[in-house]
Amino acid sequence: MKPLRALLFAAVLLAVPPALACLWDSDTLKEESIGLDEVANVLRGRILKHSATFYERKVAYTLPLLEQADVKPERYDDLAVAYEKLGRTQEAIATMEAKEKRFPGLYTTAANLGTFHAHAGDYPRALEELRRALVLNPDAHFGREKYQVKAIEYLQRLATAPELVQKEEFLGLPLEPDRYLFVMNPKKTILRKEVPELPKDVLQGLVGMIRFGSGEKSRHLWFSLGISLAWSGHKNLAIRAMRRAEQLGHPLAREHGEELLRTIKAYADKARDWEKVAAELDAEWAKGQAWVRQKQRQEDALLAKGKEKQVFGY
Repeated sequence: MKPLRALLFAAVLLAVPPALACLWDSDTLKEESIGLDEVANVLRGRILKHSATFYERKVAYTLPLLEQADVKPERYDDLAVAYEKLGRTQEAIATMEAKEKRFPGLYTTAANLGTFHAHAGDYPRALEELRRALVLNPDAHFGREKYQVKAIEYLQRLATAPELVQKEEFLGLPLEPDRYLFVMNPKKTILRKEVPELPKDVLQGLVGMIRFGSGEKSRHLWFSLGISLAWSGHKNLAIRAMRRAEQLGHPLAREHGEELLRTIKAYADKARDWEKVAAELDAEWAKGQAWVRQKQRQEDALLAKGKEKQVFGY
């Protein structure tokens, strides 16, 4: 791989979101699994994020339900996540603390508190809660908490040693195109190149952090997703993740993207023209985002007609 661009290491932390984190509410509970089709949709911009109107109406609709004697614990999660999505993080934390008093010891409470404290910039408390969630239920939430912990620990290391961004990603996978380019699929390699063992839920976990948390804005998460996809043999998807990482400012993303071009037949005639490929990927992403806006308009129209139960699912 050709030498990587020299960048000012201090720039590494600019525009980094407070945490690579994932929330738990009714939307999350609808997702029993994330298959490769869903991964592809996310990489093409189809990341369904609700509008501010959606969350404002959800707060107004859910808050009175907490006064009911037979309220379900999940309603606290729904309210807290709505607060968080509106930027009202302290109210989200307070809601989870109230839930803990009423329904103590639930995994979802610890998971959400970990996320909220991370967004508030309190990494030590975030890690405490996320680790508590893992103890309560190691495999729930599709294993995302363990990836959140890795991501937050990585951001902590970057804060003291920004140059690490040039050497590692937060999952600890090798950044070696001369090896991962030979991986044709998860079970086949060429020249018997050594392949690191990937956790079976790694794509689910990383894509879940993008879909349900703040990961969409994190260059580090997109880059790690790209590396994971490359080592899984999914080069067409990996190059899309690298483009997102590049747009968000990851210093290694373009170099890895250009290396991936060499193994993708569709781009064989453009292997030396990253800008042209990037423009095509950006157009694809814009189309996906237009789909998201259409879905938001449909939801908001239903809410305007008073169909909260249909939209929120409770």
